[in-house]
This record gives sequence, structure tokens and C-alpha cells, in this order.
Amino acid sequence: MTFQQLFSWNALALWDHAQTFGWYLWWFALVIGALIFVHELGHFLLAKRAGVGVLKFSLGFGPKLFGFRRNETEYLISAIPLGGYVKMIGEDPREEGAEGDRERSFAEKPVGTRALIIAAGPLSNFLLAFVIFLGLFAFVGRPASWTVIGRPEADSSLAQAGLKAGDRIVAVEGQAVSTWEELEGKIQASQGQPLRLTVEREGRRFEASIIPRRVAVKDIFGGEKEAWDIGSGPFISTKIGQVMKGHPADQAGLQPGDRILAFQGQPVEGWDELAALIHAHPGEKVKLLVERGGKSLEVEVVPRPTEQGGKKIGLIGIAPAQEFIYQRTDPFTGFYLAGKRTVELTGLILYSLVKLIQGEIPASTLGGPVLVGQMAGEQAKAGFLNVLLLTAGLSINLGILNLLPIPVLDGGHLFFALIEAIRGRPLKVRTREIANYVGLALLVALMLYATRNDIMRLIGPQ
Repeated sequence: MTFQQLFSWNALALWDHAQTFGWYLWWFALVIGALIFVHELGHFLLAKRAGVGVLKFSLGFGPKLFGFRRNETEYLISAIPLGGYVKMIGEDPREEGAEGDRERSFAEKPVGTRALIIAAGPLSNFLLAFVIFLGLFAFVGRPASWTVIGRPEADSSLAQAGLKAGDRIVAVEGQAVSTWEELEGKIQASQGQPLRLTVEREGRRFEASIIPRRVAVKDIFGGEKEAWDIGSGPFISTKIGQVMKGHPADQAGLQPGDRILAFQGQPVEGWDELAALIHAHPGEKVKLLVERGGKSLEVEVVPRPTEQGGKKIGLIGIAPAQEFIYQRTDPFTGFYLAGKRTVELTGLILYSLVKLIQGEIPASTLGGPVLVGQMAGEQAKAGFLNVLLLTAGLSINLGILNLLPIPVLDGGHLFFALIEAIRGRPLKVRTREIANYVGLALLVALMLYATRNDIMRLIGPQ
């Protein structure tokens, strides 16, 4: 945003932006507050269980806003909501406690006990994600897509059999399928053998024969594996779920919930068809027919030229709305699925972190508090279910971040504990202090860089 744009705002525009900022701030505080509370509660409960005295339990850093004392522990809400801490007796080797505090001192506990107390915070974040997924699977159901196909690839057996976007596959080899997961299972089980499909189109059913083709796909860890493919994924409608701030769609006034009906006067039936048309017009002004609130309007947008896969394509900065059916599960299946989803998401985040370190994912994708607030606010508009899913993902992120072997973080303290276990004695206090200063400097630099990325995304390309 330029200074000219800033000073051209009128009072109404400023009020709208203030309301948006307030909305993001509220959801940021709610989501981050929950994650910090669970993290610090893990440290707190295990410290108490191990017989360690706890002096303070604080959400946030810096000056105290308000709080209360119960027994020996002071519970606080502090001014800077970017973390929290549990202060234990004997945790700081420079502070001298009362003689009677030795038995309840963190420093006097065996190294294994101290390591468990340290690890309890990140592990609580993984547990929170698991509980959220378990609750969703048990009370809402697991999300699944209908067996309605998207646009078949031109050389696929679906296309050769005459199938098109919007056709619904209701059975495979005479066995009914109701979700894409069930359909995918039968495709993989075929091992490339011909399959007889029962297809429904506009209330009429007919049969078609297809032959799945062998393809190489990457798993969440980047490894390749063999799979079978029919040349189409599930149908995704042209309803917009997310508009990226500062991108062409945002600048053109497109909004979440809009449904794109036509591109340059040509009707579009699915997201993959829409994406292909946008990709084919980088830098060109195009017209979109949009449905919003039961009314149609025309929007002009210029797809931003972007290098992808060695060629230039157009992007406008939108993502599809998530439209699922939900299948209720029994407790045992829900328990398994929640664990599976937690492990998969953990693996995906770790894989992304490795790719970030290797430079294959640009550092400009890193986000800070502003991005978290935006994400939480936007997901809240889409429904509380989306907020819960975001919270689960952020909780795993927080758990992984805190386990990194960086001094100041829990992972750094665990690393010190490991060294102590190997050496038979702890590192010198001065050595740990210097390491903590270095770790703190790294974290501050990372936070500043991530915040800078947030600001650049808000300003958008000029």
C-alpha cells in the first residue's frame, strides 16, 4: 500500500479496516491463547506430578496485566501475547531458594524427570491436535468427497469412455461406492486391470469400462511410490473459499463465497477447468461472471504472470471452498483416524521444514503473528469447524517448533539435558546463558523476518 493510497482513504474505509483488524486480533488472541495455555499446562501438570514447586504460570510475557495467587502459584495474564512460561523452584540456577525447597527444586530432580517436564509442553500440543481430530471424527464425522468426477484428462480412459465433469460414479464392478476414498481404494486394488463403472448423469445410469494407468506419486515425505490413476480427481465447484490479500482477485473485489459461473463468456463447470483457463491468460485482462448473494455481476481481473514448472502461467490468488460430506465413525475408528491424521500432518510439516532449509520452499512463505491472525479470522468466517482444524495444525506447528534444538526453546533445554546425561554433569551456567542469548537472538530475527513477510503480503505488490 502506497502513502498516496493510505491518505486517500476516507473515514468509512478506515472504519472497515479497523473492524477487520479487530476481528483478526480477536481470533488471533483466542487461537494463540489456547495453544499457549495447553503448552504451558503440560509443563505445569508434569512439574506438579514430579513434586516440583511452581511459582508462576503466565500466559504472555512482560508486564502483568492481571492475575491471582492460589497457594504458592501466581497465575498471570501478561502484556505480550506471543508465548508464556511456567516458573519453577530451582529452575534458574542463579536464584537461591529456601533450604526446605531443595526437595521441590527443578534443578535437584534427576535429569530424566527434568527432560519429561520440558518435553511435556510440546507433547501437549500434539495431544491437543489429536483430541481435536478425535472430537471432529466422533461428533462431526470425517470429511469425504462425493464420487463426482472433475474434468477428465484428455488422454485418460475416463475421457475415452465418454465421461465428463459432473458424472457420478455410483458402483465399481457392481459394488456401490459413496465416497471418493472408497472409489480410490478400488482403483488401487485393481492393479491396472479393467474396471466396470456404473455412472449416473442427469438422473440416467449407464456403464463404462476404464483401465487405470500406472503413475508415480510423491508421499508426504517426498518419496515416490507407484499408484494407479484414472485421470481425474473429485469434482470441485467454482465457489471461492479464500481470496489472498493483495493478489489480483482481492484487488478486483472478489470475495469468499463468490461462485464463478463463466470465464470470458464461456461457462465453467469445475475448479480444474477454471484454473486451466486462468493459467492460460497470464497478464491479460479477463472477464469473470460471478454469482454473489443470488445476483450475477461481472468482474475484470488480470492474472499475474508466474513461473511454475518451467513455464509462465497466470494466477489471481484464489482457493476453492471446501465442500465435503461427513461420515460419522465409531470410537475405535475415530481413535485410529485421529492418530493417523496427527502423524500425517506432523510428517508434512517436518517435510516442509526440511524443504525450507534446503531452499526449495522460499523463505518469503514464512508467516508471523499477522498471518496467523488473518488465517484465524478468515477461517472463523467460514465456520468454527475450520477454526478447530486450523488450531490443530498450528498446535502441531508449535510443538515441532519448540522441539527444535535451539537454546531458549524446549528443544534446546532437552539438548542440554542430553549432554548432561552423557557427561554425567550439567554444562556450566555461563555456557548455558550464552547459548540462550544466541538462541533468543535467532528467534527475534526469525520473528522480525516473518513479520516483515506479513507486512509485505498486506501491502501487496506495487
